[in-house]
Amino acid sequence: MIVQTSITLPDELVAELDQRAPRPEERSALIAEALRCFFITHRSTNDELKILDRHAEELNREAEDILDYQVIP
Repeated sequence: MIVQTSITLPDELVAELDQRAPRPEERSALIAEALRCFFITHRSTNDELKILDRHAEELNREAEDILDYQVIP
């Protein structure tokens, strides 16, 4: 599903956007791809915490194992 929306951008971004994607459908595609890239590379901290929680027991075992090797008798 595609939803039409309205956004406000600084003049310099609009000028660059118009230069790179002069037709409205090109602009929409470029903005959609930019948002996808941003969302992929800027995952929320909450997602990272969920991943750590899922693997906490395994990570803790590995940490304990490593610390056992570092103990000087």
